[in-house]
Amino acid sequence: MNNKIDIIVADPSGNTTIMVLTPVERKDYIEVAGRLLADRRINGEQVAFIRSSGCGTDGSDGSDNEMEMCGLEFCGNASRAFAYYKSLRSLPAAGCVTVKVSGCSAPLTARIDHKSGIVEMDMPIPVSSRIFTKEELPLNTGGVLIDLDGISHMIVENVAPSYETFENLRDYIYENVSSDIPAFGVMFCDTSNRLMTPVVYVKEADTTYFEGSCASGAVAASFAFSGSLGDGTHDFTFEQPEGTLITQVTRKNGRIENISLSGPVKLSQKMTVEI
Repeated sequence: MNNKIDIIVADPSGNTTIMVLTPVERKDYIEVAGRLLADRRINGEQVAFIRSSGCGTDGSDGSDNEMEMCGLEFCGNASRAFAYYKSLRSLPAAGCVTVKVSGCSAPLTARIDHKSGIVEMDMPIPVSSRIFTKEELPLNTGGVLIDLDGISHMIVENVAPSYETFENLRDYIYENVSSDIPAFGVMFCDTSNRLMTPVVYVKEADTTYFEGSCASGAVAASFAFSGSLGDGTHDFTFEQPEGTLITQVTRKNGRIENISLSGPVKLSQKMTVEI
């Protein structure tokens, strides 16, 4: 394993993401990510690995310009950051790109405004949802579990965010619903102040973060909150600790046809770090 690697630090709406450009084998993802996350000079919340042309190091050809999270989970903010990075690699910079990312079976399309730094991406539609009553959950209120391909989120309203509450919910879901969820988040939604505090656990890496923002959590919350709305286009704004994300949900014949999410993305210059 190379001790010196090239990275870019991405800031997609406050969800600081370390993007590793140097080829890394999948078996080394957790070790490399752990070392990078421990570096307080970088102060990252998560690590993504870019598998660009010719960098497949474990038998794949890498030619599809894929991005993989360290636990192979899905991350909407890292996906938007990767799309921005990929758009800048063409001359002139592309205004629309398609990317392949971990935890998502189909490519995702993003539209980039290079003047404002806003990246809008069509997000995967959740595959299932389940309502839990307050009698079922280790809370004094109920919640909604929203499953995406590579991550699941519990949406709870007007519950004070805390690690203890998160841990209780996480343990309940893994013990009573599924132990195979690659990543699990709780979106603490303060409906009176229109604030959302995301807390996310990645199973493979065994990490838990109070995130600056969570795109897949915003998608899950949009899915849950739009359930009582009729056909048409519905916009949601999610103020989060370090950034704002805007979603647009399109419903037709009682079903969701599309969910898009937008917010700012910033990228650092490429840097070389020793791990």
